[in-house]
Amino acid sequence: MSELTGFDLLAQKRQSAVAGNQQLVDAQHAQSKLTARERIGKLLDSESFVEMHAFVQHSNAVAGMKEVSAPGEGVVTGYGTIDGRGVYVVSQDYTVLGGSMGAMHARKITKLLDMAGKTGLPVILLLDSMGARLGEGAGALEGFGSVFAKMSELSGVVPILTVVCGQCAGSAAFFAPLSDFVFMADGVGGIYTAAPGAFGQSGKEVKPEAIGGASVHFEKTGLVHFKCASEDEALGALRRLLSYLPDNNLVDVPFIDGGDDLNRMIENYSGSWDVYSVITAIFDNGLFFESQAGYAPDIKTGFARLGGRSVGVVANAPGSFLNAASCIKAAGFVNFCDAFGIPVITLADTAGFVKDIAQEQCCLIPSGAKLIQAYASATVPKLTVITGQAIGSGYIAMGPKALGADMVYAWPEAVVSCLPADASAVILMEDYIAQSDEPVEARKEAAEKYAKTFASPWEAARMGYIDEVIYPSETRQRLAGALELAVGKRENRLPRKHVSRP
Repeated sequence: MSELTGFDLLAQKRQSAVAGNQQLVDAQHAQSKLTARERIGKLLDSESFVEMHAFVQHSNAVAGMKEVSAPGEGVVTGYGTIDGRGVYVVSQDYTVLGGSMGAMHARKITKLLDMAGKTGLPVILLLDSMGARLGEGAGALEGFGSVFAKMSELSGVVPILTVVCGQCAGSAAFFAPLSDFVFMADGVGGIYTAAPGAFGQSGKEVKPEAIGGASVHFEKTGLVHFKCASEDEALGALRRLLSYLPDNNLVDVPFIDGGDDLNRMIENYSGSWDVYSVITAIFDNGLFFESQAGYAPDIKTGFARLGGRSVGVVANAPGSFLNAASCIKAAGFVNFCDAFGIPVITLADTAGFVKDIAQEQCCLIPSGAKLIQAYASATVPKLTVITGQAIGSGYIAMGPKALGADMVYAWPEAVVSCLPADASAVILMEDYIAQSDEPVEARKEAAEKYAKTFASPWEAARMGYIDEVIYPSETRQRLAGALELAVGKRENRLPRKHVSRP
């Protein structure tokens, strides 16, 4: 066999695998950040990573300008396995040209996204970039556009999971909202529409963490679904999330039998209770992987298993009101579950929509409509349990029979009403209250009477809007049985290309 001449394959591979100089690598470690390849090594199964397009490099250079290209183009792309399941990975390398986006950097990513769409495997983005590569001008911006177009094309086809490991400034900020779920380590990097310094005022120091850090996007904007203490924790959380998700929109959700008895009875909750305790009591082995826990905390969204099958959970905190943020949060989660065939189980307990003039005028009504539309459009199995109140439009928004729920259950103390019981009683029993010598007591008595008759779950069950009134202790058993029947359901909908209302 003749020797290769003029091209040393091993040397080329070594060159493409080299990160920035040791000083830059040390700077990464000093900020509690890993390098691009270290992240891949920690995320994937041992020795499973296969690199793609390692030799790609921008060839144009302009005399007198800073370097605009390097081996590997500041991004590592390839595929490997997580717990034996195939995934595609993009890991930006801040030690090489600041991980900046140029035309060839973008081409590596779009080629990988193309392969993910063809093979039906999840995509993981590990982001750490200074933004657009200035030396390439429009080429860098066109690169962002091509990547975002491909991400949009894959939305609802394969899961796209993103870990913000460093800076995501300028155009790079849009990676996060175009992903399905976003993880971020607290105190490391941030997501900004412009460099943090652009937000400052003369003579005032700007703290990047206060503008686009993990806490801001976890608690205020909802852009970050999982805030983690470190990169290691973020990568571990991503692996856990993936265990609940299918590879793509054409395969079944994962099935993992945890050995929990389907007929296990839970507590007979009465009066006040903690919704998190109810959730963990119902689902397998008490496990609930909550998403967006810091954003709109009065509504819980996340993943669990029931009888070994992955399900999405939406639950109101007892007696809470729906606001714009909680509607957007829940609607986005239901839409994701519907896209990937994940059954949705709703625990409804809401006093209705918040009565806030400012919210109502700017965003509450359209946000509420998004939640209604999400439930109505979803064709996956939908099971609802009314655990407490279901008042007015809040009843309509939380997955009732009218929006396509396959089964609706209610606990005996549930209240289903157009208005709160006391308000309804005042309207319907006005004469009785007015004629009473003790109007306060009469009003209380009227409210109790209304709740036991018109607002009781038995009344809704008689009209066919609730399938069964059950003891709280039976909830796990009933949901498990209904889910087993509903997973094979078929629905014929009118054909359409896209949802018409944004």
